[in-house]
Amino acid sequence: MGERWCVVGQRAFTLLELMLVILLLGLLLAFVFPNLEVNQQREALAESADRLRNLVVMTQAKAMQEGVKYRIEFPGTPDPLDQHARKEADVPVTTEQPTVKRQSDPLNNPDFFDAGWVEETLRPGTRCIAVVPWSLEMFCQNSPDSEIAGPGISRNDETTFVGLTLNPDGTCDPVAFVLTDLPVDADLVEANAGHFLYVIIDSRTGQGWVQRAWRVRECEFFAEEHVVSPVLRRDFTKPDLLTRENTTVLGGPTILGGTGR
Repeated sequence: MGERWCVVGQRAFTLLELMLVILLLGLLLAFVFPNLEVNQQREALAESADRLRNLVVMTQAKAMQEGVKYRIEFPGTPDPLDQHARKEADVPVTTEQPTVKRQSDPLNNPDFFDAGWVEETLRPGTRCIAVVPWSLEMFCQNSPDSEIAGPGISRNDETTFVGLTLNPDGTCDPVAFVLTDLPVDADLVEANAGHFLYVIIDSRTGQGWVQRAWRVRECEFFAEEHVVSPVLRRDFTKPDLLTRENTTVLGGPTILGGTGR
């Protein structure tokens, strides 16, 4: 005689209960996933900046080891030997990668560099929208319609790209790479200041640091208070608005009471 099994005290979920569970899960995911997407986007921007800085360091080491110049260029950089080359370039609307070039014949033809190779440096969604020779003044230049200092980001804007030449003695050009993860149609409002990172290369040492773009209000604060230089010479990516209340000077700029990152 076969055995019979029965389960007492258990019942199946009703259709209404299943629908309520699915609805609650959907609401939970709706709250969680936008934050995850924003965090991943910002991590990609920060990682791209670090990768670009590391590329400069490694290329500088090659130049010093081999005793020849190297150059890092983004698409749109005019040929310095071409007097008729277009000086301004269209702002790129997609992610484009830098090219590393090597001085081929430093004795007989010191101005000639080979075709080079592309380095996969920037994460998808991150754009290098300008490469400029930096100065203290340039970090607070902006267009009249922007609440953020710096270049425009739309497809209708023009930008400047220069090459970063790394010399065998460890020096280089004073260059700032401007990176953003914003789309071309984003508004340049104060809340988006943290979506711009400058990778700034020191001409004396070839070392770099990363700092975010300044709001126009922050530039006005720098000009009025004279307590912080717009070039910090150290990493600073916090999006907090800088004011007199959260900025102190202790033998140099101390931002928001910390190291800045």
